[in-house]
Amino acid sequence: MRSVTADKTEYSFIVSYQIHASFSVSSVMAIKAIAIAIHVYFYLPLILAYPAKIPIRSYTFPEDNDQGVVASLRYSERLHNNNRRNPFKLELKNRELQSTEADTWSVLNTVCDELREGMMVIMCGDGARAHEAYLGVAENLEVPLINWDLAPIIPADGSFNKYEVVLAATALQWIYYYLHKKSNISVNTEMVRIPRDSEEFPEFLRRFHANRMMNDSSKLVRFHQREYSYVSLFCDFPVSHSVVLAATALQWIYYYLHKKSNISVNTEMVRIPRDSEEFPEFLRRFHANRMMNDSSKRVVLDASSSFRQQQMLAAIRSAQFNQMQYHYVVANFDFLPHDVELFENGNINISGFQIINREIKEYWNLKKYLANVTSRHEVNRMQMEARAAFVHDAVIVAKAGLEATLRRNDSLFRQNFRHGNLYNRGYPGIYCHPNLDFYNPHRPFTTFEHGQAIARAFRGLKLDTVDGTLTGRIEFDRFGLRKNFDVTVIDLVSNTKSAFNRKEMMIWKQGVGFFANRTIAQHTRKHLESSERHKIVKVVTVITEPFVMLKRGCESSNRTECQGNERFEGFCIDLLKLLSDRIEDFHYEIILSNKYGAKQPDGSWDGLIGALLSGEADVCVASLTINQDRERVVDFSKPYMTTGISIMIKKPDKQEFSVFSFMQPLSTEIWMYIIFAYVGVSVVIFLVSRFSPYEWRVEEMPNGNGFTISNDFSVYNCLWFTLAAFMQQGTDILPRSISGRIASSAWWFFTMIIVSSYTANLAAFLTLEKMQAPIESVEDLAKQTKIKYGIQQGGSTAQFFKYSSVQIYQRMWRYMESQVPTVFTSSYAEGIERVRNHKGRYAFLLEATANEYANTRKPCDTMKVGANLNSVGYGVATPFGSPYKDQINLAILALQERGEMKKLENKWWYDRGQCDQGITVASYFIFIFDGHNASLNLSKVAGIFYILMGGMIASMIAALGEFLYRSRIEARKGNVGSLVGCLAKGLRASMFAQLRLSLQGGAVAEQGTPAYDILKRQKASSLLPSSKGVDKMSKNHDDSTTTGIIPRKYNTAV
Repeated sequence: MRSVTADKTEYSFIVSYQIHASFSVSSVMAIKAIAIAIHVYFYLPLILAYPAKIPIRSYTFPEDNDQGVVASLRYSERLHNNNRRNPFKLELKNRELQSTEADTWSVLNTVCDELREGMMVIMCGDGARAHEAYLGVAENLEVPLINWDLAPIIPADGSFNKYEVVLAATALQWIYYYLHKKSNISVNTEMVRIPRDSEEFPEFLRRFHANRMMNDSSKLVRFHQREYSYVSLFCDFPVSHSVVLAATALQWIYYYLHKKSNISVNTEMVRIPRDSEEFPEFLRRFHANRMMNDSSKRVVLDASSSFRQQQMLAAIRSAQFNQMQYHYVVANFDFLPHDVELFENGNINISGFQIINREIKEYWNLKKYLANVTSRHEVNRMQMEARAAFVHDAVIVAKAGLEATLRRNDSLFRQNFRHGNLYNRGYPGIYCHPNLDFYNPHRPFTTFEHGQAIARAFRGLKLDTVDGTLTGRIEFDRFGLRKNFDVTVIDLVSNTKSAFNRKEMMIWKQGVGFFANRTIAQHTRKHLESSERHKIVKVVTVITEPFVMLKRGCESSNRTECQGNERFEGFCIDLLKLLSDRIEDFHYEIILSNKYGAKQPDGSWDGLIGALLSGEADVCVASLTINQDRERVVDFSKPYMTTGISIMIKKPDKQEFSVFSFMQPLSTEIWMYIIFAYVGVSVVIFLVSRFSPYEWRVEEMPNGNGFTISNDFSVYNCLWFTLAAFMQQGTDILPRSISGRIASSAWWFFTMIIVSSYTANLAAFLTLEKMQAPIESVEDLAKQTKIKYGIQQGGSTAQFFKYSSVQIYQRMWRYMESQVPTVFTSSYAEGIERVRNHKGRYAFLLEATANEYANTRKPCDTMKVGANLNSVGYGVATPFGSPYKDQINLAILALQERGEMKKLENKWWYDRGQCDQGITVASYFIFIFDGHNASLNLSKVAGIFYILMGGMIASMIAALGEFLYRSRIEARKGNVGSLVGCLAKGLRASMFAQLRLSLQGGAVAEQGTPAYDILKRQKASSLLPSSKGVDKMSKNHDDSTTTGIIPRKYNTAV
């Protein structure tokens, strides 16, 4: 119907446009009215068919807030409503039920009250008694029910509630039904309650071990945390809802145990304490009570949250009794990577399960959102609860089911929404008791008219991770239970010959059982016999320069030196020889593979990893990076080399030297500051020479008729003196005063540093080739579009960008995915060749080791820029349980301590390089020295400018001191024996006389004037500097002449 409507709408647009083009302007308004009417005619049914918002309701308890349930509901609702492509929005309202409201009657009244407002779907979770109310409403009013963690009861007659679907794994009641049907064996269950306090866990385990040590029966013991009474779970007995709730997600656990042991399983329920501090004592008592009873001890742990589970696991890990005979099974889906690391050693058998796909982007987005909004302590926010993932998927199921319902009939809800309210069969809301509708007293009892259609749509859904699910594939059987889903099984098996547990990983698929890579299921469990110690070790590798290469001439030669291991050379080949020397009986044979190893859709591996898992090889020595997926199936040694993702670009062309290239050693701001300093120092020297009396010269006129007072440091002479000093030259004039010499010394020191720095930097510019790269970091690469960039498709680099949570890397990944033609390459060689051929318009991101090696090979036209984006290591891989792992670790550590690894790196990367590394590396450091060029900037020589300013200030202070000191002496000479007031008056007159002389720049005192007599007297008393060639002055003078008088008749000397 939508396609027909769209075609008619498009046709109406064409008709209206043609009519508008053919008629006159006067008919435009009428034509527009017709077009609007046509649009309304076609679009109005769609508007009525798809409501703006569809109401759904969820019910939670206060403890759900700590597990991120409510936050996950809000996040999923917002994620759906923010997507404009969705045909409708969800109006999700959550009702938090208090613990006092958990009984069936209270919950029933609450749900009925909210049904009056209208809802199309009910979503619920934990609560055995509350679940009865949900089931009653769903079955009697035909309202669809989505349950995210509690499975329905399957009666003995096989009947079921057709309005409920369950997101979590099948519950224990259904497990027993399923297991009894499959194997026809009896199952007895024992539940053991874990202490509330985590400090009691060791004591609890000790008592448990003591009680079961002498019992020969095989009994499945289950630790749980909820308040239950002791019950037997034999199939013929009635099953309470508490037991069903406590045993969620155990179908595949029972199947797993039955498959391994093929014996009957007796089950006992034990209650877990509420306080975590009681866990050690609880474990001690549990171990003590059972250590004499059981020969085979299997304990199933079912905690209510990941945090409580980690507390219990920590107590089990620290329990002070032998646990090698125990096998712990974690019933939750929250067996986290942290839990795996906790039990990697200690000889404890433990199995855990993971259903959440932690490799998709949606998982990290939800985890980040929960970390921001959850109010719990930081340690509790480190991992996301499995229940939050089920809640997220429950909202996806509700949205997908409603969309599927509308796809079958897009006008199904046309009459149900009026004025923002939900109407059911012509009446507002849905009533459990019609007599409570006071506005419609004649209202009959009616069920939800679309409940069956929506419930059928739920059961027909087929969703996967591409639809945004976090728990994998979602399908439902006729009972409303999940089917065709799979979980990852992690099995840590104790090893009596080693302190480390052997890790095994398998896949369990509902309805199929265990399936995995054949090598994981078989070869990882195989113990190496003593006869295998002296066998030839098969080492698998892959040809990658310079790690493993064929010797020159051995590509197609059958010479003796080209046979066996001798035909290979490279870094890893030399590493193998060093390992063989340090490990006893390590005789190896090299076999080749064509791939590093990737995980296949069926769970198997190819390439190097597949060779290890299939038994074709015992050790893998290659440029194999250590990552999470590979670590799950094989063991890695300590990294023998560290690398990271780097950027390769084409080496930029050499810059041509310009006419003013001689100015490049110093930056523009330095040249400007030098000019300012030159002018400033010249002014300071001029001023201090004017105010200092020791720079003035008194000379007798040639005719003997007077004296001339002059100063050599005029404005022009100061500029010339300063310029000559900067050019490392001398002049005929030098300062004689202390202040002038201070200023000159500071300037000379400044010029010495500047000239030396300029000379050194100029030599580097003229000797080395300077290059300017268009990009210098990953930030520069990401913010531009002129230079395209790409990576090798399907490698570890692609995984890094695809699943990175860093915003800049996410933007780069989206850019690379959107490019046409593609920027991805099939190999490193193709990417490097593309860099060389695209004339600087393409950058390639690859591992730094390959980048640096390619840069040393001809034609020497590539280079690495910026720092590495991440840090990864290369390691030697071995199968689980290999006896060579520890020996290889010790050998690699010893080689690193002796520096052998560094020698090998220099040998294969630099010593055999085909490019002139000296010039290239030095040139590279020149261009990265200060961004785009190596010019000396102010930050590197700012200190010398500060010293220069300090010298100028000291010079002016010294000049002022000289001025005051000279004025004081002049005042004393003219007022000997006078009173203090007269002395002060004479000092002031002398200062004014000196100041006037400094401002005038000099003076001439002719014979017969009072100034002549004063200068003649001062000359005789050596108070003024003398000049050479001046005749002896006359002794006649007048002692009564007033001091400090400057003659009115004078000439200014420049």
